[in-house]
Amino acid sequence: MRSVVVAKFVPWPPNSGDKRRTLGLVRALRQRGEVTLCAFEGPDDDAGPLRAEGIEVRSVPLQRSAASLLQGALLGRSITAARFWSRRLAAEVAVATAEPTDVVLVGHAQFLPYLRGVRAGLSVVDMQNVESALAQRISASSRGPRRWAWWGEARALRALERRTRVADVVSVVSDVDRATLAGIIAHPRVLVVPNAWDEPEPLPPAPDPVVSFVALLSWGPNVDAAVWFAREVWPRVVAEVPEARLQLVGRNPAEAVQALAGPTVEVTGTVPDLAPWYARTRVAVAPLLAGGGSRLKILEALAAARPVVATTIGAEGLEDLIGRGVVVADDPAEMASALVGLLVDAEGTAALGRIGVDAVAADHSWTAAVRPLLAAIPGTAPE
Repeated sequence: MRSVVVAKFVPWPPNSGDKRRTLGLVRALRQRGEVTLCAFEGPDDDAGPLRAEGIEVRSVPLQRSAASLLQGALLGRSITAARFWSRRLAAEVAVATAEPTDVVLVGHAQFLPYLRGVRAGLSVVDMQNVESALAQRISASSRGPRRWAWWGEARALRALERRTRVADVVSVVSDVDRATLAGIIAHPRVLVVPNAWDEPEPLPPAPDPVVSFVALLSWGPNVDAAVWFAREVWPRVVAEVPEARLQLVGRNPAEAVQALAGPTVEVTGTVPDLAPWYARTRVAVAPLLAGGGSRLKILEALAAARPVVATTIGAEGLEDLIGRGVVVADDPAEMASALVGLLVDAEGTAALGRIGVDAVAADHSWTAAVRPLLAAIPGTAPE
């Protein structure tokens, strides 16, 4: 089997949810045959480890010119689609698919323009989020011009998602997203390919009452989540557990996140390795107020034996893990109470973390996650 995957970024290092999912899908397809990855390559990305695994990588730098943005806007009819259009990347896709190709998979609805003129046995749009629903949520939680800008983008993305009918298959990460997409387009083949994790590597219990929010802290919904948590929830936790400390760990923290640093709050900025930060963590949080898809960071924390306290939106798509390492609380007082209980009960928290490790290993491996997608490929028999 020969596959071509078109992605936002070269997924190494796998330091974001987007990259983690891309890497999981690419590796799953690689087990069935040749894979060519066409993607943008940022200054910190490294295609070397992927090539060492036998994956062909055709990458281009992400360079936005007025001409490319205009062409991208005309093709994708949305601002976010315009940001990721590149004639150079389209040319790499054309070269990669010039020889017989069994599967072409594009990540995100915004990458639909890269399917133009492509011939393959099966074309797949992998929707890590129902982007229009995400944009709508951001709009609803915003004010002023930002609110109306996201409202307009939500409408544009909804129109783009209706165009996914050109693909043979659409994959989503959860039943929630499948139901959301069904309200936009009646696509005949929508598969749930959930987010997953590699082999869990549980860490020893953390010695101190430390809470961590690990995320890309330049992305709007994560910024809003960090600010809300630090202002509305964290003071309640510290009032009950004065020695508690909060780590906001993630790349490129926005100014609003940097401003949260204080005596009980550390903003780390970009870190080369998350393991030391998880080692210090007793409890992780996913306090999202807007979002879509499902949270790979929850799987990452559970794989390290760290329980997670999340909002309902934060745990969306991973509802099977509630009570199996994940605690859900939406009200600031309820979330603070849940965190206090876990911080002061080190033994019980460690036990909940072990339950989370077992849940990820049993139900959220990439082998299990990709079975529906592999089953849809003509001439293949999933292992």
